[in-house]
Amino acid sequence: MVRFMKKKLLLIPVAAALLLSACSPAGDAEHQVVINVDAAQRGPQISPTHYGIFFEDINHAADGGLYAELIRNRSFEDDTMVGTPAGEGVSSWTAVGDATLRLTQNGLLNSVQHNALNLAVTKAGDGVRNEGFWGMNAVEGTEYRLSFWAKSDSGFEGTLTALLQTADGQPLGSAAISAQLDQRWQKLTAVIRATGNDPRAEFALTADKAGELQLDVVSLFPPTFKGRENGMRPDLAQMLADMHPRFMRFPGGCFVEGQISPDNAFRWKRTIGPIEEREGHPNVNWGYRTSDGIGFHEYLQLAEDLGAKPLFVVNVGIWHGGCTPYNQIDGWIQECLDAIEYANGDVTTPYGKLRAEAGHPEPFGLEYIEIGNENYNFHFNDNSDQSDHYPERYMQFYEAIKARYPYVHCIGNVESWGTDNPSWRNDYPVELVDEHYYRNPKWFADRFHKYDTYDRSRYKIYVGEYAVTSQFGEIGNLNAALGEAVYMMGMENNSDVVAMNSYAPIFVNENDARWRPDMIRFNSSKVMGTPSYYVQQLFPNNVGTQVLKTDWTYNLILPEPDVEEVATPVQVGLGTWNTHVTYSNAQLIVDGKTIALDDFAQWNVQNGEWTPTSAELTQSSSEQPAIIICPEQISATKYTYKVRARKNDGAEGFLLIVGWKDRQHFQWYNVGGWGNTQNNVEQALGGDKMQLSTGKGFTVESGRWYELQVDVDGDSLHCYVDGRLDFQCRLQRSSAMEGVYASTTIDDEAKMLYVKVVNVGEGHAPGTLNLQNCEVDRSQKDAVTLVRLSSASGDDENTLDNPQAIVPTKAQAKAKSGTQVTFDVPAFSVNILRIRIK
Repeated sequence: MVRFMKKKLLLIPVAAALLLSACSPAGDAEHQVVINVDAAQRGPQISPTHYGIFFEDINHAADGGLYAELIRNRSFEDDTMVGTPAGEGVSSWTAVGDATLRLTQNGLLNSVQHNALNLAVTKAGDGVRNEGFWGMNAVEGTEYRLSFWAKSDSGFEGTLTALLQTADGQPLGSAAISAQLDQRWQKLTAVIRATGNDPRAEFALTADKAGELQLDVVSLFPPTFKGRENGMRPDLAQMLADMHPRFMRFPGGCFVEGQISPDNAFRWKRTIGPIEEREGHPNVNWGYRTSDGIGFHEYLQLAEDLGAKPLFVVNVGIWHGGCTPYNQIDGWIQECLDAIEYANGDVTTPYGKLRAEAGHPEPFGLEYIEIGNENYNFHFNDNSDQSDHYPERYMQFYEAIKARYPYVHCIGNVESWGTDNPSWRNDYPVELVDEHYYRNPKWFADRFHKYDTYDRSRYKIYVGEYAVTSQFGEIGNLNAALGEAVYMMGMENNSDVVAMNSYAPIFVNENDARWRPDMIRFNSSKVMGTPSYYVQQLFPNNVGTQVLKTDWTYNLILPEPDVEEVATPVQVGLGTWNTHVTYSNAQLIVDGKTIALDDFAQWNVQNGEWTPTSAELTQSSSEQPAIIICPEQISATKYTYKVRARKNDGAEGFLLIVGWKDRQHFQWYNVGGWGNTQNNVEQALGGDKMQLSTGKGFTVESGRWYELQVDVDGDSLHCYVDGRLDFQCRLQRSSAMEGVYASTTIDDEAKMLYVKVVNVGEGHAPGTLNLQNCEVDRSQKDAVTLVRLSSASGDDENTLDNPQAIVPTKAQAKAKSGTQVTFDVPAFSVNILRIRIK
C-alpha cells in the first residue's frame, strides 16, 4: 500500500531583479513532479568564484595525508623530551637488531633543528626503522626517492642500505648507499624501487659494520601530484582536482591561530625553503606536531595546480588563549604584507626573489586575504572567545593591504557560532564576510531561501565553512549530503550575494579522526568520498553562468507509514553552561493545579555538581552543560514550568529544561547563553541541538534573582523573563526531511542548461521538465543526460571497504519534445539534468 503527499514548494523572490517567483499550477496526475523553467526570465549571474575548497591540517590532513612524505617524525622533533636516554624510544622510530637510538642536541644540522638521531650500530645489519603514518603504501614497480642528512663524529666509512620492508622485516626493495662520514653533515640520496605490494610497509636504514652515526631530516617520497618536488599524494590531490574548485582557502581554521603561544600559530616565513630549513611547529589545536612540509609556497603551488585562486587566511595577533594588544600588531600586519609580496611581487622585490629562487618566478596571483579566523564573536574586550578588538584589528590590516595592494579582496569575520544570522557590526568597509555553519541536515534543507532576503547593497557573503555535523551517521551519510545540496542550491540561486562557499573540513586519516564528518577519508593506500564529497564534486562541475526562473510542484508516492509513535511522558529540569547558579521555587502547573518541585534532593543529576537544600538548588561546577532532571512524569501536553534563578558567577546564565525524554530529546530555554550575550530556545532532536528562533540580546546580572517561565502547549512554547514574553516558537516534530527542491542555471555560450532536482525524503515520483523560451537540441547525441546520486536510505554511507556504495551514476532521461523532458525522481536523490539547447 502506498500513500500520497501533495505539496507546492515556492521559490520566493529574492528581489525583483532575481525573477524567482511562486510556483506554477500543479502538473497532471501522471507526472507528480513538474518543473517549469523559463529561459527568458533571468536571475543573478553565477559568481566566477562561487565554488571552492577549504584546506586545514586537521585529522592528519597534511602530514600523513595530502603531503606525500612517508616518513613520520622525519626531523626527530615530535618528542618533547630532551636527550632521550637509550631504551625510552623515539616517536615512530625503532631499532633494527641490537642498535641503540637516542636524541642528541650536539652539533645540529642548523639553527631550526633542535634534535638529531644518534644511531649506535653494534654489528652489520643493525639500524633503524620508521613505521610511517600507520604504514607506508609500497606498490610494486614504484620508485621512492630517499634523502637524509648524516654525519659521524667518530667517523664512519661503509655501506648503508635503505629498505622498504614488511612489518616483520621481509624486503620489499632496497638501495645501497656508499657513505664516508665525518663530523660534517652530508646529504645522501637514493631511489628504492618496490619489489612487492604492502599498504603497511615500513622504511629501514641499516649499516654493514659497527659504528655511530647521526641522522636528521630523513625523507622518503613516492611519486607526487603533477610530479612536484616536495609535493602531494596523487590520489588525494586528484580528489580535489575532480571538484574543479574556483578557489582554495588555506591554511585554516584554528590552525591559523594556534594555541597557548603565537609560536604555535601558522607563521608562513618559517614554512618556505628547503625542508631541512623548516622548523615545524606544534599543531596544538588538533593534537600533533606538523612538519610544515606543506608550507606557504606549496599551498600556492597546489592552488595553481588545481586551477584555483589562492585565499590566504592571516593571523590578526590572536591565538587560542592569548593575543597581542590590538594597538601593537604592526608585526602581524607586516607578515601579511610580506606574504602578498612573496605570492605576487616582482622578482626584484625581496620576497618575490625568494619565490623565484623556489622555482616559481611568475606571480601566483594571490587576490584574496581573510583577515582573521573566527575572531569576531561576542567578547571584544577580554578575548575569551578569540575576539579581542577585532574591528580595530581588521581595519588596521585593511588599510595597510589596500594602500599597497588595492586589488586584493579583504574578507572579514562575523560570528562563527551562537546565531543563524551573523552580521558585520561596525561601519568599517568590507567586501566579503565569512559565515560558518555546522548544523543538522534539516537545518540546511530548511535554509533553501536563507539568502533570498539578504541586503544586496552592502557586502557579499563567503560561506567559508559549512557541513552537517550532527545526524550524519558514522562518517557521513546520504542525508547529510541531501541537506547540504539543498542549501547549496539556495546559495547558487543567490550567487549575486553569496560570492564564494567551501565545505569543511576536507580530509581525515581514519587512524586519527579528530573531527567528524569529513568529506574525504583515507588510509595509507585507500581513499573514498562521502556522499557529501560527491555533492561537492557534482555542483561545481554542473553550473551555468546565470540563474533561470524555476517553478515546481510535487505529489510524491510515499511508503506506508510505520505504526504511529505512542506519546511518552516527559520531564522538566534545570541546567547551566560553565556557570555557577542557584535555583529555587520550582513549580509545575498542570490543569490549573500547582505542583511544588522544590524537593531538590530527589532530582536526578545527569552531570555537574548540584547541592540541594530545603529551599534552593546550587550548581557549582563549570560543566558544559550541567544538567539535573526532576523525577515528576508529565503526561499532559499543556503545562507551565516556573523557577527562580540567580547567577553566582561564571560565563553564562540559565537553562530551563522542558520536554525531557532523554539526553537526545528535550528543549531548553537558554537565558544568557553564548557568552552571556543573548537568549534563545533550543531543541535537541536525535542528539542535535537546533535554535528555534533568532537570538535576542540579553545579559544576566550576577547576584540578581530572575523569574523564569515556560508555557508548553503541544508544539508551542512561550518563554518569559520576569513576566515579559521573550519567545514564542514551535517545536520541530521530526528531524526527517521531506520535499523536492529545484533550481536551474544556463550557460549561453555553451548552450547548456543545468537543472538540479533534489528529493530529500522517502517519497518518489516520475518527473516532467517543461521549458519555455528555449528548446532542446535533439540533433545532439547527448542532448539530455542525467547524473544521479542516490541510495535506498538516507542513512546509507560509503566506507573504505565499500567506497562505491553511493556515487554519481548515469540515469535515464528523455526529451519527449523540444520543450519537455521526462525522468524519474527517486527517494533520497540528487539529480542533475544537463540539457543541450538550440
